[in-house]
Amino acid sequence: MDPNKRNAWLRKLDEECPYQLVLVRQPFGDDEVMRFLDLHVGKFDMYAEDEYATCIRYCFADPLDAAFFRARFGSRERFKLAG
Repeated sequence: MDPNKRNAWLRKLDEECPYQLVLVRQPFGDDEVMRFLDLHVGKFDMYAEDEYATCIRYCFADPLDAAFFRARFGSRERFKLAG
């Protein structure tokens, strides 16, 4: 993706989904995470933090969704409010 388009997309995402957590990809797998997100979370988005996708940033519109996700997948990091 063009860096300017990516920056514009990230700014829009920060506005729409400001509650964000970064997790190192875990052995529970993408299917479990996606199933959880689809069943239990409202508006969200996600993207790879680096070109190797070792860290994934999960972005939530609702702070309760972010807290619920963090509780389920064990991140000790507090969620970051974008901006």
